[in-house]
Formats: sequence, C-alpha cells, structure tokens
Amino acid sequence: MTPTREALIAAFAEAGHELWLAGGFVRDEFRGVPAKDRGDADYATSALPDETERIGRALGATVATIGQRFGTTGVLLQEGMAEITTFRGDSYTAGSRWPDVTFGSSIDEDLARRDFTVNAIARNTATGELRDPFAGRDDIERRLLRAPGDPRMRFAEDPLRILRGVRFVSQLGFTIEEETKAAMVATVELLETLSQERVTAEIERLLCGKHPAEGLEALREIGALPHILPEFVAMPGCDQNRFHKFDVWGHTTATVEAIATDPESLSLRRWAALLHDLGKPPVRHVKKNGEWGFYRHEIVGAEMTDALAERLRLGKRESALLSLLVRRHMDRPDPDDGRLVRRFMRRLDGHWRDLLALKRADNASHAYDDNEYHDRLEAACERVEAEEAAMLRAESPLDGRELMALLDREPGPWIARIKERLSTLVLDGELAPGDKEEAARIARRMGGTAALLADTEDGS
Repeated sequence: MTPTREALIAAFAEAGHELWLAGGFVRDEFRGVPAKDRGDADYATSALPDETERIGRALGATVATIGQRFGTTGVLLQEGMAEITTFRGDSYTAGSRWPDVTFGSSIDEDLARRDFTVNAIARNTATGELRDPFAGRDDIERRLLRAPGDPRMRFAEDPLRILRGVRFVSQLGFTIEEETKAAMVATVELLETLSQERVTAEIERLLCGKHPAEGLEALREIGALPHILPEFVAMPGCDQNRFHKFDVWGHTTATVEAIATDPESLSLRRWAALLHDLGKPPVRHVKKNGEWGFYRHEIVGAEMTDALAERLRLGKRESALLSLLVRRHMDRPDPDDGRLVRRFMRRLDGHWRDLLALKRADNASHAYDDNEYHDRLEAACERVEAEEAAMLRAESPLDGRELMALLDREPGPWIARIKERLSTLVLDGELAPGDKEEAARIARRMGGTAALLADTEDGS
C-alpha cells in the first residue's frame, strides 16, 4: 500500500534523520495557495540518498532513484510524489552543464545554497520549527525575487537559476530585486553552458505562466535573448507601421499575453503567439507610401520556426503545428464564401480554433478593431463544421461499386464527386436516403460531366 506523508515523516524521525519541507511548497503556503494546488512536496534531509531510498522501500513505497546523482530520491506517497534531497551545496565548474554536488551538514547550509530567498524557507516536519534565514517571507509579501548571499555566486554556481528567476516573474508575478538583476546581467553569458533541454524546459514554463509578457520582458532586460533565443534579438526596436501600437517585440509579448487558452491548448497557443511574427525583422522594407512593410513574413517566419523548433528540440508534432499556425496566421477568408472557409479549415488540419485564437490575440495590439470579422469567421467555421458532421451522417444511396457497375467505369475521383453530390441531396432533403432509382438517374446525368473532368485531370 502506498504510504502517507505522515508515515514518511515518522519513519525519518524514527531513523534519527532531520526532514524539512522546503522550497516552493513552503513558499506557496505563505502566498496563501491551498495545499492541493501547491504541487508535489520537496524535502531536505540529513539522510544520505542511499538511506532515503532504504526508508522509502521499507515503507513499501515506489522509489525513483534517477536523481540520486544530484542527491535527490523520489518517493511516491498517497499525496503525490515527494522529492527528498540530502542537505547540499552544489556548484558549477566553468563550462559545465550539470552541477557538481557536495552534501552539506545542516538545513541552514542547504538554504544558503538556494536560488532565491522566497525558496530558502523550510519547516521541520517533526517539530514544526520554521527556518527563514534570509527573510524570504518578507520578500514574498513584497513580491520580490532576491538571491540569498552573493547573487553573482548563486548564478555562477548554477546559471539555470537566472532562467528560474525569469520564470518566477511569469509564474508568480514577482519582480527581480535590482542587485539580483545586476548579477543576472553580469553572469548571463553562462547560460550558454547549459544543456538545451534545461533551457527549453524553462522557456516552456515561462510561457505557460500567468504573466508571460512580464517574464519575456525580464528575459530581454537581463540580456538573455542573444544567448538562448538569438532569433528574437532583432525584434526589440523593430518598428512597425501605423496599424500597430508597438514594435515587433512589444507586439509579440502582448500577443502571448492576450491569447485565449485552456489547459489543453496553453502550451501550443503560447508558443504560436511567441513565434507568429518571427519573420518580420528579416523581411522589413519601406513601401512606396513610406511605411514599413512585411511582405511574406508569415512564410519566412514558418521557415524560421522549423529551424528554431529543431534547435530547441521541441516535439515533431508540436513543431509541425507551430509552423502551420505561423504560416497561416495571415489567412483572411471571406466568411460568406463557404468554399473559402472550407479551404481555410482544411489547411489547418483541425486546428482552426487555435489559429482563430492567434488571430484575435494578434489583433489585440493593433491600432484597429477587427473583432467583427473574427466573430463572423468563427461563426462560419462552426457552420461548416456542423454541416460536415451532418454530411457524415447523410450517406449516398449508391456506393462506389454500384456506381462503377451503373456507369461501366473504372475507379477514380469521379466516384467521390458523385457520392458527395448524392449525400448533399440527402442532407438537403431532396433525395430519400434509400431511393436508389432516383440516385441512379442523377448519377447517369452526372456521369458525362464526371468523365470529362476525369479526362481533363488525366491530361487528355
């Protein structure tokens, strides 16, 4: 049976080891976040990883040892996965991609190695004692991110902390304290020593935060773009025409902030919003009227998205969808033309709602209001979707074999055309679902046209 958190705490106490709740779980307690919404609990302990593993297995728990290289053992509890890390001090060797872990001797030493004061708070699980050596609770109240001790040393020990800080700006809505920000700027080049997987994971978390525009702007302010997203360096200061309120960077961050999402679409839509105008700086030119133009920026942007997604090691399916959304974000079909609306929808492989959300967010920082058009397009797409669902239920009275026998013809695209026409007549109530005789008459009438079209397609 999976053990409870209380059983784990009792087992560590019985074994004579300290066990402290630490990090984000305690931070979010002081932020007023309910326990059920704080995520998995993180613990710091005096026990070495092998001893933590022994305690977990003795409780009958599922134990994950993959993180023991860094002093962390995962123990599955009824309340969720607990990550239990031996008191530690970790540091980076210049140019390394992973920390060299050394184990510490006390919770105070462990907290001194934390990334930010708001995460350097711990509660003893046995006694309830609270340790807050760097006034992290005060910083939580001030909504401030401050590195404990020497901030340059903290970021030199682990440059990923720079990106974690920016990510916390997005997730928590906190601001970065000035000395801490200056240390980020001074050490930002160390980001290039990190593995791409770690960098991409932090960008993903930033984009999925509650305040992504603030996080992205913090990323720009500390000078991180050239080191982790060089494709975006030309965006700040890239002015646009009178139809836009901001430069390309300001417009991009505003679009990321504005795009409507739900839990299922959050990642895809935020990435699409971030990338949708990637192609603007390379194609910017002066038009005859003296204004800036961005002809074919969606095509160039889609090509750049392909390359960027590969570099960031995004999944193939996600990369293809992002490229598609960037490529098609300028499409503007006439909502009153069903044929054009259907073509628009077919091109999007079922993701027309994602593109419409992108188009609405794209419009949010324009100098004009295009909501009426988007409302009409959405209504048109929903009508087409309903019609096509109904057509799937409206079957042609004649199948392909019956049509080939009736018209004495070989298989070909002509069958689909006739069946689609017969299905439409059934849908419109002009042909009874089982009226094969009338369907045959209509098929014979269409046969000559279908044959002519087929011959034309064959190059005759």
